[in-house]
Amino acid sequence: MAGGRHTISLRWTMVLFVLTTLAWAGAVWGVWVPAPPAALKVIGVDMPEVVKFLPGVRSGQVQVWREGFLLPQVVLALLLSVHAWQRRWPWPWPWRVGMQVLAVMVALSMLPPAWTPATLRAAEWQTQVRLIGLCVFAALVAPVWRWLPAWLGDGLLAVLGLGAGLWLASAVQQVWPEFEAVYNISLPFGWGIWALGGGVTGLLALAGEHLRRSKP
Repeated sequence: MAGGRHTISLRWTMVLFVLTTLAWAGAVWGVWVPAPPAALKVIGVDMPEVVKFLPGVRSGQVQVWREGFLLPQVVLALLLSVHAWQRRWPWPWPWRVGMQVLAVMVALSMLPPAWTPATLRAAEWQTQVRLIGLCVFAALVAPVWRWLPAWLGDGLLAVLGLGAGLWLASAVQQVWPEFEAVYNISLPFGWGIWALGGGVTGLLALAGEHLRRSKP
């Protein structure tokens, strides 16, 4: 009986992990700014570049940490890396290696457009380069994370995700009037922003599963 409950709990946690990962992927590649012309829509991965060209940001009237919009990619890359080789998951090794590769690809999606080695040495991109390096390193050593207690890994990811979500919610509120001024229309939030909320909720739920299972 206990074994059956454990199997059901593991399957539920696995489904929750998959949904959480998809939500963070939606936050990265989903639409954040749904401008009416399709060509002018802004997806999450483009936000760090687009915001710096907003009039208020360029003039200095709106102070926003541009690299903060990379946080969805950071969270997604680390989520894949930490979970790829965790012992609780019954995944075959090709699936685990695939998650490592995906984590590296997510990290490299943070590269600036039309980058060159010289570009990456410029002071403007140093924070971005460090975030990429951190995520690539975490992916390359992913098998090491199998020794990290699941409750600790999920707890740290939940803290990171919650912090990223709160910061991004504040930053979006700052820059949204700028987007509306540029497009000269009132804009609803795109589905990528709502996916971000789902991703944060999923990470908190994964961490909460450990608290639930610890109760007698």
